[in-house]
Amino acid sequence: MSLKRVVVTGLGTTNPLGGDVASTWTAMLAGKSGIRTLEDDVVAELPVKIGGRVAVEPTEVLDRVKARRLDRSAQFALVAAQEAWADAGLEGADIDGTRLGVAVASGIGGVTTLLANYDTLLQKGPRRVSPLSVPMLMPNAPAANIALAYGAKGAVNAPTSACASGNEAISMAIDQIRLGRADIVIAGGTEAAIHPSRWLPSRR
Repeated sequence: MSLKRVVVTGLGTTNPLGGDVASTWTAMLAGKSGIRTLEDDVVAELPVKIGGRVAVEPTEVLDRVKARRLDRSAQFALVAAQEAWADAGLEGADIDGTRLGVAVASGIGGVTTLLANYDTLLQKGPRRVSPLSVPMLMPNAPAANIALAYGAKGAVNAPTSACASGNEAISMAIDQIRLGRADIVIAGGTEAAIHPSRWLPSRR
């Protein structure tokens, strides 16, 4: 494998500190924390009342109809990908889709979609479960939706390696370029797992 140089040409993020790279960097330099008191109704009954909610809701960036068809993990990934794509100067560029890859990881994928639909199943029956639940909850959904958005026809990888998932995705992207399988790879990681089931001993 060639050890040719691979460079980062564009950055994108949305997280508890900021909705983009600039605001995130400013908050980091100011020593701010993204952890805050959660305002969900169920929090009053939980022993843990803090968490890291995103600073900007993805529906403020994405088309609302499209966003409803995505789990939050995929929404976050798409918001970050849009910023990175623009930051790299690729808007309007003539990109060969067969030379464009995606490597976007998630440690647990659309767990909030899974749990929400499980609640619906118990409370309202199977006919009320969303027909989009499976494509929304799959761990590879963030990577797949980015590939669809940008016409990526190269490798679309979605490593799942717990807290190392994002780093593994970046290494996969580097390998794809060094192996000559892609010229551009959109890489990163996403997670959206704040849900009361994380703190409750049982859902039964």
